[in-house]
Amino acid sequence: MTVTVADHEPAAGSPTTEPGRGILSRALLRQEFTLVLVIVVIGAAAFTRNHAFLSGDNVLELFRSSVIYFVMACGAALLTIGGGLDFSVGGVFTLGALSTSLLLVRDVPWPLAVLAGVVIGALVGLVNHLIITYWHVPPIIATLGTFFVLLGLDTQISQGDDVLPLPDAFTKLGQGSVLGVPNVIIYAVVVGVVCWFLLERTRFGVNVRALGGNRQAAVQNGLRVVRLDLALYAIAGATGALAGIIYTARVGAGQVQAGGAATTLNVVTAVLIGGVSLFGGLGSITGVACGALLLSTVDNALIVARVPPDYNNIIVGAILIGAVGIDHLRRKRLYRRG
Repeated sequence: MTVTVADHEPAAGSPTTEPGRGILSRALLRQEFTLVLVIVVIGAAAFTRNHAFLSGDNVLELFRSSVIYFVMACGAALLTIGGGLDFSVGGVFTLGALSTSLLLVRDVPWPLAVLAGVVIGALVGLVNHLIITYWHVPPIIATLGTFFVLLGLDTQISQGDDVLPLPDAFTKLGQGSVLGVPNVIIYAVVVGVVCWFLLERTRFGVNVRALGGNRQAAVQNGLRVVRLDLALYAIAGATGALAGIIYTARVGAGQVQAGGAATTLNVVTAVLIGGVSLFGGLGSITGVACGALLLSTVDNALIVARVPPDYNNIIVGAILIGAVGIDHLRRKRLYRRG
């Protein structure tokens, strides 16, 4: 399905215009540099408490634990940059995991089971899009409603029990490694590169930023808004389900308690901390990677430093508030300059 149109000029005053594009790039680079600096500071503090923080095994675990949030956040970031919002990803995560697991225990070959799980996630994104577009329900309400529907559906299709045992050929996908690098990290890199390319090197990415920066101007300039929204919600659903499938391959079971509200909030947090604007138009995949890694670093550092886990929520909450506040100030500065 085509989601792009003939070349068009973004609206004046949007950060996607020139010289706004250069200003945007510099702002995103500063955001990413700041996140890396924060990660380094947190890591150094954890290292002083426990030198095991920088051990090879722990560093690999740190990256491995950030994979799930990053894969989900890639699709969520594209959607948010395009002016959308999806709070159903935690439910999609579980639905994709359980759907694939149920097919596997019925002897469906793992490639078909994985494909089916991803397609189901994309279909949930399609449903979100239809509710928002044709019923005119605000995205936050529509996707929250879908989230609760999925929670019930996940319990029904699994009868409240984890799905296992899963075939060895499938679990090796999540538990294996290549040259010492866990497979799950390789999957995350592939997803990240694909989403980065879409956003930064294609007309699709230009249209996404134009849509999120000024939806009314995008419509007036002939952008096929409905089709683009549909693609973005489908991508967000697909990456949410894919993350659930990767997690399932790693733990070796379709867990009905995986995902949920905590996963949704962590993904949204990673997206916003990573510099994606809640109001659309601004953000990058590399920033989202830094955001997911920051969340993983905070969690890992507290464990290694033997700090009570309750502090994790305090720190992440403070970072999230700061990220949204900084986003507000950044947008005011960018639009004033643009």
